Amino acid sequence: MTTLLEKKIFTYEDINSLPEGNYEIIDGERRDMIPTGFYHGDLESSLSEILRKHLKDKGYIAVGEVGIVISKKPFRLRAADVVYISKEKSPERPKGMLEIPPDLIIEIISESNAQWEITDKVKDYLSIGIKRVVLVDPFTETVTVFMHGRKEAGYYSFDDEFELIDGVIVKAREIT
Repeated sequence: MTTLLEKKIFTYEDINSLPEGNYEIIDGERRDMIPTGFYHGDLESSLSEILRKHLKDKGYIAVGEVGIVISKKPFRLRAADVVYISKEKSPERPKGMLEIPPDLIIEIISESNAQWEITDKVKDYLSIGIKRVVLVDPFTETVTVFMHGRKEAGYYSFDDEFELIDGVIVKAREIT
């Protein structure tokens, strides 16, 4: 006799009792994520340092698969590499999963990321009003900047300067 394991469907009500692990929840279903490598983590750290240098008094910065609620029903929870949220949006330091859209999300593309997954994630972020989503692709040495309300994205090579967030101009080559 074969026993089938029943697939657990998560709802928003589960938000405070989610199991440990590295995953996202897409329409109630858990999607495990492959751990990233050292270079990925190093990029997260460098980007965080830049944001802290320029914005630490204006908001909060977090790294390491920060949970962001996209929708409550169906439950969608995304995990972002680097997040900045201004004190205007969140006067108190956030705790737990973010339920208000941050001002900036930075995603570092990994070898395991399929293009459709990245596109879906960017669409989710922009759909909840995140002002700016920055994709850093170390494999093609490109940066793509998406802004809420704009149809065109900005594409940059690692040698180009680009605006990470309002007034913070960087060259990706300097952070890699």
